[in-house]
Amino acid sequence: MSSSPVASARRRQVHLVELTVMPGVRYSAVLGQLQAAAQADPEVAAAVTFHKHVHLQGGSRAGALAVPEGLDDPLVVAFTVYFWNRVRTLELARQVKERWPRCRIVVGGNDVTHQQRELFAQAPWVDVLVHGEGELRFRDLLRAFLAHPDAPLTDPEPAAALVRIPGISRPGPNGRPIDTADAPRVTDLDALPSALLDPRVWSDRDLAASRMIVYETNRGCPYSCAFCYWGGATNSKVRRYSLDRIRAELDRIVANVGQGTQLFIADANFGILPRDTEIARHLVELCARHGKRLLVMTNWAKNTNGRVVEIASILHGAGLTGAITLSAQSFDAEVLQLANRTNIRVDNYRRMQRQFRDRGIPTYTDLIWGLPGESLATHLDGVEEAVAAGGSPVVYPLLLLNNTDYTHARFRDEHALTTRRLPCDPGNTDLIADVVTGHARMDFEDWLRGMELRIPLTLFHKCLLRCTLRVLAHTTGTRTVDLVAALGEHLRAGDPDPIAAYWFADYTRSWRTPETFPREALYAELGTETIHEEMHYQAILHRMVRDPERARQHAHAAVDFLYEHLGADPVAAARLPERADLDRVTGLDLAAAAVFRAGIHKVAEDHEFAVPGALWAILREHGDVPPADDESAGADPDPADSIRGRVTVPQARVHYPFSAYALSVWHGSGRPVHDCTTTARSADRPLSARTLH
Repeated sequence: MSSSPVASARRRQVHLVELTVMPGVRYSAVLGQLQAAAQADPEVAAAVTFHKHVHLQGGSRAGALAVPEGLDDPLVVAFTVYFWNRVRTLELARQVKERWPRCRIVVGGNDVTHQQRELFAQAPWVDVLVHGEGELRFRDLLRAFLAHPDAPLTDPEPAAALVRIPGISRPGPNGRPIDTADAPRVTDLDALPSALLDPRVWSDRDLAASRMIVYETNRGCPYSCAFCYWGGATNSKVRRYSLDRIRAELDRIVANVGQGTQLFIADANFGILPRDTEIARHLVELCARHGKRLLVMTNWAKNTNGRVVEIASILHGAGLTGAITLSAQSFDAEVLQLANRTNIRVDNYRRMQRQFRDRGIPTYTDLIWGLPGESLATHLDGVEEAVAAGGSPVVYPLLLLNNTDYTHARFRDEHALTTRRLPCDPGNTDLIADVVTGHARMDFEDWLRGMELRIPLTLFHKCLLRCTLRVLAHTTGTRTVDLVAALGEHLRAGDPDPIAAYWFADYTRSWRTPETFPREALYAELGTETIHEEMHYQAILHRMVRDPERARQHAHAAVDFLYEHLGADPVAAARLPERADLDRVTGLDLAAAAVFRAGIHKVAEDHEFAVPGALWAILREHGDVPPADDESAGADPDPADSIRGRVTVPQARVHYPFSAYALSVWHGSGRPVHDCTTTARSADRPLSARTLH
C-alpha cells in the first residue's frame, strides 16, 4: 500500500451512477470515462474500488432505488444528471446521504452545469457540482477526498484543497455557492485514458450485455443554436480523438457486442469532418471481419452535405444504418434567425432528398414545434415542405433546456415565452420537462393543434394512406398537410370507429391535463409488452390495422371523406382522379399495411396490387414506392400501362413486435411499402420479376 497521503488502511468505495430511460442499456460512456481518468492516477487506483451502476429509471420503485443496497461506507457516490433523470437522481442522492452522512455526493451533467444556486437550493445534500467536462475534475476531487476522508468539507484543510480544483461549486454560507475558477477544456482528447481499451473499466461481458453503446469520435459543435446547449458548452470548437485510438476502440466494441446492438456515434455533427468517411469505412470493415451487423445511429452534420450522403451510402450499403436525419427544425427564415440556426437551404434540402431517394436511403426530417417566431401557419408550411420533397417529417415539442439562449430572461420576456411542466410524451413520466406551449406568435390552443396534427400525420401519411395522399395532392394541387388536417377532423368524427375517435380526443386531453392519462385502458388495447411511447397513436393504429377488413373500412372511409372534402372546391374537384383508379392505389397502401399485422398475429401475408401507370409514376417520382422491374432494367413503363405486382411481408417481420415497428414509423425510419418485399412490373411486358427490398 502506498504511503502517500491519499492511501488508506483499506480501499474505499467510489460508486458512479446513471439513471437511463433506455431499456437494456448497461453501458455508460460518461461513467466509464470518469473511472478511466481517475484510476489512471496510481495513488487513486490504489486507494479506491470503482462500482458503476446503470439503471433503468422507469422500472419499479425498488429497482430504481437499488443502488444504495450495494454500498458499504462509500467515500463518494457520483451521479450524472440530465433533464429526464434529475428528479429521481437527486432523490436517490438524498437517500444515500441520509444513510451514509460522511459520503461525498458529487453531481455533474449538462442539466446542472452552471446551475449551482438552483441545484443547491433543490438538493442541499449535494456536496460538489462539477461543471462541464468532468474527467480531470473528478480525479482531482478523489485525491482531495482521500487526503481528508472523514473531515467535513467546511474544515480549513479540505476546503483549501477544494478551492484549488477549477470548475466546481459547493454549497456556501447563506445559500451562496462557493465557485472556483473556470476549468480549461481538454484540448488533447487523447490525453484522457480510454475507458474502452481498459478491461478494468468495461469488461468484454459488460459490452456484450448492453443493447446500446454510446461512442464519440470528437467533442464540440461549431453551431450555436439557441435551443441547444451543445455549441455554447463547447465554445464552438471541434476537438478530435486520434484515428488510431478510434480504430482500436471500435475494434473492441464490434468484437464484443451482440448482433443488432445499437452503436450511437454521439458526435454533434458526424460527417462534418473529411475523416468521418474513413471512420465509416473502417466500421464497415470491422463488422465484416467480425461477422456483426450493428445499427449505427448518429447526429448527422446539421448543414447536410455531400459527405453525409457518401457516409450514409457506405453504412446503408453494408446494412448498418436506417433512416438519415435531415435536421431542419423549421423552414421559416425568421424563426431560424431567432434560433441562431445555420440551416439547410430549401433548394439544398430538396436536392439532398433526391440524392438519398436515388440511392434508396430513407430519410426523416426533424421539426421542432414551438420555436419562437413560428406560427401555426408557418409550421404547417414546414411540414408540407418536408412531405412534398418526399421526406418524413417528425415533429417534436420545444423543450426549454438549461443553459440555452431561450432560457435568458430578456429573450423570454421579448418573445413572451410560456412553459408548462409536462411529459414530453403523454403519460411518460420518465421524460418530464419545461415544454414551450406559448409565445408571441403561438398561443396554447395553437400549440395543441400543432401537437394534435402529429396523430393524423403519422396514421395516414406514414402508415395507412401514404400513396393515396401523394396521388391526391399531386393531381388536385392540394397540400398534403391540409389533407392530413382534414383527416384529423374525420378521425375526430368517429366514422367508422368511435373508439379511435375517443383515443384521439383523449390525446388532446392528456396534453391539457397530464394526470388524466388513461394508462390501464391503453394497455388493455395494446398489451403489457408495449413500449411506453406515443401510446394514443399506437392504440388507434392497432385498432385500424389489426384486421384486414377493418383496415379496408378505415382506409375507404378516409378516402370517401377526402373525395367529399375536395369535391367542395371546383378546381380540386375537376382534377380528382377516377375513384376506381385511386382505389387501386389505396389497395397498394392496404397491402403494405399488412406489415403491422405481422407483429400482432405473427403471420407474414402477401397481397397483389395493380396501379395505373400514370399514378405509379407520381409515386416513383417522390420515392413512395420502389422502382418497377422494368424501370430497374432501364425501361420506362408506359403511363397507359398498369403496374402489377405483389407485396409480401418478409418472414422476419413476424418477430418484430407491433409496438416497436409502429414507433419506427412514427420516428420516420419505418416505411411500410419499402419494408415489405415488393415486386412490380408493367402488365404487358413479360419480364422476369426482380424482388426489391
